[in-house]
Amino acid sequence: MIPVRHIANLITMTRILGVGIIFWLTPYETSYGLLVVLSIYILIAFTDYLDGWVARKLSIESDLGKVLDPLADKILVLVFLPLLEMQIITSFPVFIILAREFAIMALRVFSAKEAGVVIPAQFSGKLKTALTLPVCGILLARVPVQEAVQSPWLLMPLDWARLWVISWPQSVISLLVYLTVAVTVWSFFEYFDDFIWALYLKKWNGDEDAARRSLRSLIPNAFSFFNLICGASAVGYAAYGHYHTAALLVILGVMFDAVDGSLARRLDAFSSFGASLDSLADFVSFGVAPAVVIYRLISTSSIPFATYAAIGMGLVYYISVHYRLRRFSDSGGHVSYFDGLPSPVGAALVIVAAISPSLSTIYVFLGVVMGSCLLMISRLQYEHLDIAKKERFFRFFRIPGLIFTGLTILKLLEIPFTQKVYAFEILFVLTCIYVISPLFLRPQADDTPH
Repeated sequence: MIPVRHIANLITMTRILGVGIIFWLTPYETSYGLLVVLSIYILIAFTDYLDGWVARKLSIESDLGKVLDPLADKILVLVFLPLLEMQIITSFPVFIILAREFAIMALRVFSAKEAGVVIPAQFSGKLKTALTLPVCGILLARVPVQEAVQSPWLLMPLDWARLWVISWPQSVISLLVYLTVAVTVWSFFEYFDDFIWALYLKKWNGDEDAARRSLRSLIPNAFSFFNLICGASAVGYAAYGHYHTAALLVILGVMFDAVDGSLARRLDAFSSFGASLDSLADFVSFGVAPAVVIYRLISTSSIPFATYAAIGMGLVYYISVHYRLRRFSDSGGHVSYFDGLPSPVGAALVIVAAISPSLSTIYVFLGVVMGSCLLMISRLQYEHLDIAKKERFFRFFRIPGLIFTGLTILKLLEIPFTQKVYAFEILFVLTCIYVISPLFLRPQADDTPH
């Protein structure tokens, strides 16, 4: 006789066994085989509710059941694989659904081991299950098969339901499948949110305010990370002489750099990791990437000792950026006025000159590089973006700057209507207005750099 305490676990085991039988019986070719598989699927899908109800009703919940039940759920979702084999569903939705299942399982195991926290079931997870199980059954019923002479009377209601489902338009089926995918993705992010929150609570010893502040830092850090990715990619493209792609990535890096600091201040989300990540991103995007462009452009020119000149100018430029960024770090971080030309602006000058047909002529380009280096290591005081956008003078150039930055990006993406616009040259001129601004804009006495 089976002990009562094992009944719920045995019900769970039948779900695993039933999936194995479905795999054995598929693919099926007759309506009778379809109805048999569909009957088995409905029974084992029902056990997903039944085992939990029995365990709670009889108070026989066990550690084994807590392991078996989610495992059986993951195995039940594998029924999508025979559907994929029978070409009833495409591979992309199946990949999303299965990837979510195993990712959540990994998150739960890791969370329990590292944070000592069990991630509870979420509403989105229950909704995902409530939607996935019937959708999978509907797909099983839509497999094209040969009609049997007559279905057994016990399976007749199921056969009528099958014929009704077959009559549905494909658009309805596609809607149900992608609705399932959408809820699946939502469910993953909800579980992932709980997982991250549990880790941060543990890190800050249960202090929710400190955990929230630390989590907020992920937002500006994400933009710093995007800046770093752009810079690293630009280095690779520049090394192979793809200046336009490298320039596009550096310009995107400048935009990400402008956002990350502003977000950190608005969210009060400063962190030592964020500062280090931002510095690394700046070194790569505004130091290494333009230096590689300088080397490639000069080394392929016809000037005497081109290779040595290219190495020398690339090093001089990188050293200037390194010096500029180190001086900024030593100043204590955010300041109202910069000592020397900010490195993103210096990088923009160099990179735009490199892709401009008129500015990339070798001696003009050398002049741009040398001028950028001298301005970055100078003591000229440049307004921070937060200060500059309040100045009437800079407000006048803000809209044109945004327009021609956008046109430059579109031109680098080879959008046809932008190819006859002198976007590179006009953006360079607009950038130069900021470069010469210390000549006619003086910092306020209480806004001088630290």
